[in-house]
Amino acid sequence: MFAVGFMACSKDNEEPVVYETVNYATINGTWMLTEFNGKALEEGQYVYITFNRKEHTFEMYDNMGSMYSHKSTGTFEITEDDELGYVLTGEYDFSHEPWNEYIVSEMTDETMKWTVKDNAEDVSVYTRCAEIPAEVLAGSRSL
Repeated sequence: MFAVGFMACSKDNEEPVVYETVNYATINGTWMLTEFNGKALEEGQYVYITFNRKEHTFEMYDNMGSMYSHKSTGTFEITEDDELGYVLTGEYDFSHEPWNEYIVSEMTDETMKWTVKDNAEDVSVYTRCAEIPAEVLAGSRSL
């Protein structure tokens, strides 16, 4: 399933468009976590996140640490820091717990890299997808 999802989240034979800025329009859409701390996810693991640029909301589906898909929702914000660049923050609806602060870099129309603001070794790479797979949506439990 992971291999199929990864192939569905990439383009063939086209040079990616590199974005100079990270903003609500460039981050809009669905993304899949493809690399965490320099390694591909284990087979069967996934994190999908869909950003809604107009509402500044997100829906996330993941099975990290569980055999079931979990759905989380919340809000997000993008700010620009003179020293760090573009910083992505968010808050979950259910718990109102904030995310880590992520520095978003190396963003193209295909991929983006998130680095935890206070831990340069905590790096995630996301790949753009057309949509979240139906089997992930069907098996989700809301948090």
